[in-house]
Amino acid sequence: MTTSKNISTDMKKVKRLLKEIPEDRQPIAQGLYNELVFMQNTMSTLKQRVEDEGAVSMFKQGKQEFLREHPALTAYNKTIQRYGQIYKQLLDLLPKSDEKQQTDPLMDFIKE
Repeated sequence: MTTSKNISTDMKKVKRLLKEIPEDRQPIAQGLYNELVFMQNTMSTLKQRVEDEGAVSMFKQGKQEFLREHPALTAYNKTIQRYGQIYKQLLDLLPKSDEKQQTDPLMDFIKE
């Protein structure tokens, strides 16, 4: 479960969108939403670490030492990619806007 102090303004907007998702898809939507909030908080922490420590770090293996991508940056890049995928999954649960507005002329004729 997420706490409101950890939820960004953007995620609060997404939370309001959840109301438009059909009832039978709500459990899925809530699970995806919770993951997005967690991932957003994680990315914020990782981003701060990269900003504080830099995008590369020294890596020592035995007697060898070399620069490599900071592990926090690696984790951030993986997380943001997955974040985008989950966000898309959540948006795909929303009813299509053209489905709401578009009518079927044949069905309208039959109903008359």
